[in-house]
Amino acid sequence: MKTISDQEIKIFLETAPIYTWKEYKKPAVNRGSLWINAIDAFCEKCGHVRPFHDMRSRGGGAGMPAAKALSTGTSYLEFTCVTCRKERHKFLVEQILDEKTIKLQKYGELPRKALERDRVLQKFFSDDSEYYEKAIVCLSHGYGIAAFAYFRRIVENNILKLLDLISEEAENATNKEEIKSALAELQKESPMSEKIKVANKALPEYLKPSGLNPLGRLYQVLSEGVHSLNDQECLDKTSEIQECLKYLISELSDRKKNQSRFKSMVGSL
Repeated sequence: MKTISDQEIKIFLETAPIYTWKEYKKPAVNRGSLWINAIDAFCEKCGHVRPFHDMRSRGGGAGMPAAKALSTGTSYLEFTCVTCRKERHKFLVEQILDEKTIKLQKYGELPRKALERDRVLQKFFSDDSEYYEKAIVCLSHGYGIAAFAYFRRIVENNILKLLDLISEEAENATNKEEIKSALAELQKESPMSEKIKVANKALPEYLKPSGLNPLGRLYQVLSEGVHSLNDQECLDKTSEIQECLKYLISELSDRKKNQSRFKSMVGSL
């Protein structure tokens, strides 16, 4: 558990989903408030990420430094774009303190944070766009377990598309006939564990760091999240899961395109 600091509060305000609790250790000397000087955020008027500073008078008031120590209650924080001086970001935060920790929950935020969608995943999972959209909405509200359930369903529904990409790699494998035969069988009907096991055999070595099975690990983590992890633990792993899926899909897709382009170029010589 990290100790609360200006930097941790900045990260919390910039990234924490709404209605999600984050717990910190109390510092050796308790803070007077949650006030910090600045955050970085996207400015709609400027069209870029800009520094936003708290430009209010520091003579007291909600969210501002106070003479007494921070206590359980609520805080209001407001930041203004330093470039246009017009765009503002406002936050309502609930804090709960005990002898050793400070828990924070963001229960209000303006402007509303845009839901970030990865274009690579959005395109590849186009047939399951509804599930992908629901997963993103769940993440934005801090429902990590629900998001994991949707991501697992998406992986299950798209395993054959992944196998199609992987089958291209089988052409370069030493045991390509064995792999192609197994892949053909998997196109029919088999448990997910078998699909992932065979898919891993066809993956190029550079997509299997230290011999790890990326598809198997992804599916295992998603399953563990649904059955064993809490919302926060799922949320903490979500970024890595999306990046791993994106990397795997991008590498296989680009490799297929590049091989086809190279073949065409050589053929035209």
